[in-house]
Amino acid sequence: MSSFLFPSRRSRSRVAQLTPQLLALALALAAGCGGEDEGAAGDPCAARLDECLSRQLACVAIGGEARCEACPAGEYAAPSGRCEAIGGTPRSHEFADFTTAPGEEVLGLCQSWTLNNAEELWVNAVELAQDVASHHSNWTFVPSDQFEGPDGVWPCEDRGYSQLMAALGGGVLYAQSTQAPKETQRFPNSAALRIPPYARIIGDVHLLNTTDAPITGSLKLTLYTRAREEVRVKLVPFHLTYEELAIPPHATSRFTGDCSLEGQFQAVAQAPFALEVYYILPHYHALGTRFFLDVLGGPGDGTKLFDVSGFDSEPHGRAYDPPLSVEGAEGLRFGCEFENPRSEAVGWGFGDQEMCEVLGFAASEVGFESRVGAADPAGEEGGTQLFTGACTTLAFKWDHDKPGGPGPSD
Repeated sequence: MSSFLFPSRRSRSRVAQLTPQLLALALALAAGCGGEDEGAAGDPCAARLDECLSRQLACVAIGGEARCEACPAGEYAAPSGRCEAIGGTPRSHEFADFTTAPGEEVLGLCQSWTLNNAEELWVNAVELAQDVASHHSNWTFVPSDQFEGPDGVWPCEDRGYSQLMAALGGGVLYAQSTQAPKETQRFPNSAALRIPPYARIIGDVHLLNTTDAPITGSLKLTLYTRAREEVRVKLVPFHLTYEELAIPPHATSRFTGDCSLEGQFQAVAQAPFALEVYYILPHYHALGTRFFLDVLGGPGDGTKLFDVSGFDSEPHGRAYDPPLSVEGAEGLRFGCEFENPRSEAVGWGFGDQEMCEVLGFAASEVGFESRVGAADPAGEEGGTQLFTGACTTLAFKWDHDKPGGPGPSD
């Protein structure tokens, strides 16, 4: 399982398909949530709307029963519960086919898409569709004179690719939920990420075939852009990760990191810690039973920003409209709970190991990467073993207008 876009200190390059039920969605145009009867007594979607949206699914009411359904390509599950057009101008690329054997895991490869964009792009949404057993993928953009070489699939180490270098030299584009076959990262309120002219998109390849048959498929990535004058909010990335997990055997455990950010914001931007959070995406593996992200310190101490339970192969990135406002706080608290039925401890890593992290996008002057590098015992609560550790942060002032790479004649 690949880590998110900022790698751990163990950093190394990383070497199904859900079919939308279009008939049900068509029937739901009259019967689904979000219409004139929304919220009325007896509306079957009223009780399931939040559940559906937490999995990026629309709520469809048929025969008096509510169901969560995937939206077709080019549409997303809107807050109303209906599938609506993503909007903007699409630009798509389909990457190479892969075949994985039963139980095979593929790591250590990268794949690239050179945009050849003469003008800057303001990306309001990213849509992923894959039937290639993509377990997780991280996507950055860089100037086209970085990590040079032909597009396609290549060993990451051959070009010295580093997710951190790419994120700092260009930016963070998108990260895929675990095993999700279709996912949309769409920002509300015409918020967007800026991709400079002449950029290259790079994603790591992490495939995992959990079936007993070979899988052959591909991955398609679509950017939805808006004109500069339509963009109301410019976004920056942030990332928190617990990279020293030591999950005890035959136990329920919780790992929590308190990340103070006020001093970092003051140091790099001479401004207090403040975020307007537009998108949050958690990441953990099959032993994870919960992920949480809370406000740390200040009058809103303990306020929940994100809390999700269970593990599945569905998208769990969530957009916020209105955005979540965090100000007057010290920082962020995050963590994961695990249920380990095995006879051995589980650590951070790929395959059958675990991770605990979150990628977010916010309106802010500062982007940051926070890491917890220890798993110190912190007591017990109701039979749950508690662990924590010191959190360190790399913060950087974000330049929305930094230039891109060379043009095609350079």
